[in-house]
Amino acid sequence: MTENDQDLLTSEPGGIVKRQIILRGGLPAAAAITLTICLAGMGTAAEAQSATSSSSTGTVSVQAAGKVTWNPNAKPKHVKSIPGKCGKTPIAEASGRGPITLRIDETKSMSTTYSKSFSVNYKALTAAVGWDITKSRSITVSGAKEVPRGKYGVLKAYTRYSGKQFDVYNPVEFKWTAKGVKAYKPIGVCYAFSAR
Repeated sequence: MTENDQDLLTSEPGGIVKRQIILRGGLPAAAAITLTICLAGMGTAAEAQSATSSSSTGTVSVQAAGKVTWNPNAKPKHVKSIPGKCGKTPIAEASGRGPITLRIDETKSMSTTYSKSFSVNYKALTAAVGWDITKSRSITVSGAKEVPRGKYGVLKAYTRYSGKQFDVYNPVEFKWTAKGVKAYKPIGVCYAFSAR
């Protein structure tokens, strides 16, 4: 950046922070290049760039529909695989006006999410679904997309999940305590790009 360039940081509703870099390089304001960088979630540093790349590490808190609590007697039953899905909330985003290359390079720590709240024996559930439900998983967010001249592009990254569905039975109480619970393991990233 030169002394004529501007670097603006603003906060918007919903905890979204936007950084806007105006690269004038001695040119009039009308000819300036503007990059908008959205920082979504704690520790996020998604960047729109034309040449170099950046990287960061962060932990993203994903709001799930349910939570799991400890019950030593409750066990998962009827476990089956279900289709995977992509999350609905972006974990990183880069945008800018072309010609430019939008680039996201990050590592995120993501946890298992659930479709509803229930109680279970953690060790039994870990064995049943095939992954440790008590630990977060690191996923790499790395994507790039060219934006054509005259277009404004937005590149968004979402968590990709694989899933299992199960019921929960408590033999001490002789009853089913939860039915049709869905657990989703973070396994990667989905990308969405738009240009207008």
